[in-house]
Amino acid sequence: MYNVLLIRPLEDAVPLGKILKSKGVESHLYPLFEPIFLPLPFLETPQALIITSKNALRAMKAYEELKEIPLYTVGDQTATIAQQMGFSKVLNASGTSRELTELILKHAHPEKGRLYHLSGELIKTDIVNTLQSKGFQAERHIVYRIQAAKDLPPPLLSSLQNKKISHVMFFSPHTTSIFVTLLKKNKLEGAASQIISLCLSLDVAQQASQLQWKDIWISPQPTTQNMTGYFDEEK
Repeated sequence: MYNVLLIRPLEDAVPLGKILKSKGVESHLYPLFEPIFLPLPFLETPQALIITSKNALRAMKAYEELKEIPLYTVGDQTATIAQQMGFSKVLNASGTSRELTELILKHAHPEKGRLYHLSGELIKTDIVNTLQSKGFQAERHIVYRIQAAKDLPPPLLSSLQNKKISHVMFFSPHTTSIFVTLLKKNKLEGAASQIISLCLSLDVAQQASQLQWKDIWISPQPTTQNMTGYFDEEK
């Protein structure tokens, strides 16, 4: 039996745990960070909104007036959540920031209003800079920040000490660094040698590589489906 650690907030970890359970995988849910949502700024003449994370999308939950504005999303899960939230026009890149930028350039027009990238404090790719270089009026606004746990919960600490975790899933460089920092704080770097690190992308794996894991596996595509597909391959 695989025992997988999920450090995401419960809103994401619970549905992910259900998917893993259907594959015969046991999940251990210990949220080690949470998003803190910030007030949205006034958006002047918006042509479209750009979203590269689910938390940025959730920051708009109470802003009903924004749900009629075209929304560009980077991935399938974010697009699905946007539709469930009531956004009427969702354009999904189903890929990476590069595919998202290409999608925007294909459908948006420099003279039809501003493009707003709503994001967290840290981003992988500066989409706004690329759009500005193509003649668009584009702005980025930070709509949430990540608050990290100050320490590992005692039950998780015990599970790590007793080698009860076989895998851990990492979905961003920032949140990966939170886990790595807490392991080091508790002098549990050695515990990583018994755990396989499952990473959404190369940049996530680079952050994880601060520790010596049993193995580091990188998802072939940066999607949750591909991440959980690891356990199909293992069977």
